[in-house]
Amino acid sequence: MRAPERTYRCSVCRWQGMLEPIDVGDAASCPQCGVYLYPMSWMQTWGLALGLIAMTVAAIFAAAKLMI
Repeated sequence: MRAPERTYRCSVCRWQGMLEPIDVGDAASCPQCGVYLYPMSWMQTWGLALGLIAMTVAAIFAAAKLMI
């Protein structure tokens, strides 16, 4: 069974993309420079987008409450 691909970002060459982990710690090597990479956290990949959506929804509800 193959391990699921994870999102990685290299701090040396700035490569970013999906890779299959090479060990149980979910580490992989950068395809461009070979640096040992650790996967990006959930917050790094989706945190900003979900935060912006939450603020937009809150603003819509606040505006709707002011109109009542």
